[in-house]
Amino acid sequence: MNKKIFVSFLIVFSVLLLAHAANAIDPITAWTDKPRYNLGEKGTIHIAFLNTRDFGVKVENLTVTYKSWQAYKDGNWIGNETHTIGVNVGKGNVYLIDVTFTVPNDGRAKGECNVDVRIGTDYGYETKPNVVSIEVSETPTYMEQIVTLFTIQVVLIIVCTVIMAATIFLSARRPQVTWKSEEK
Repeated sequence: MNKKIFVSFLIVFSVLLLAHAANAIDPITAWTDKPRYNLGEKGTIHIAFLNTRDFGVKVENLTVTYKSWQAYKDGNWIGNETHTIGVNVGKGNVYLIDVTFTVPNDGRAKGECNVDVRIGTDYGYETKPNVVSIEVSETPTYMEQIVTLFTIQVVLIIVCTVIMAATIFLSARRPQVTWKSEEK
């Protein structure tokens, strides 16, 4: 009898532990203000930091790394940025950070860019790789030609419509035939 109670207690305890682990919230969550961006467009990453520790921490800095946008350009490394924050976050509280970015238009932005976020506190670092993806829309190089062709097509349709209307109008207007009686 004691074995059955012990086994039942063990099963219930395990289920409770697994349910708690399944509902655990990541300390770093992020999302963008739009689902898709164009080259050269500005955007915002909204980052939420949840203090999961049993005590308050001081958020000292935030590093955002745009993985596929990293490059050495004009004597500097670009593609990541570090912000100094210096904010105290209490136990169980959330701190929201907005980071603005500009999608590069120099060939580095293709398809999708995964973003890593690293938050430094006075008790260590919280790191979340691939926390958000920035999707870049690529306009085909021939799009300008297609727009030009569509514009020409619309103009031709309008001209042809005017010509057809004039033809129908003129063909419907026949001069009246008058018969003159011949004099004898």
